[in-house]
Amino acid sequence: MDADRPLRELTDGLCCPVKWKGKRVRALHPWGQDASWLDVIGRGEFTLNGFRNRDLRRHLFACDPSSPEAARRQSGQVTRRLRLLRAHGLIKKVPHTHRYQLTNKGRAVVVALNAARNASPRQLTELAA
Repeated sequence: MDADRPLRELTDGLCCPVKWKGKRVRALHPWGQDASWLDVIGRGEFTLNGFRNRDLRRHLFACDPSSPEAARRQSGQVTRRLRLLRAHGLIKKVPHTHRYQLTNKGRAVVVALNAARNASPRQLTELAA
């Protein structure tokens, strides 16, 4: 990962809507509603083999779905979020599988955002000076 690039430079393109396969895809909210998703896809257990929709559901939803309809609804939510992450270039699909992996850009963004979220304001001020 290139540690010399400022966080602003890494996240600038994420906070704007993009076109992907001819359709508009909303902007990412890395400090808000998408923060937990970025944390999960950056977990070390997914580094080698990647992750599937099922893996993300296990980490993101507190309890198992009570009915097949609820399971389908959760799966749909994860599918839409995977499309969002693919459109922004953070993940890529592993060919001939149902798995996804972080791209180099995605790894840099996830690591930088996690470091910034876990740093205290004093630490951030010292680094900026």
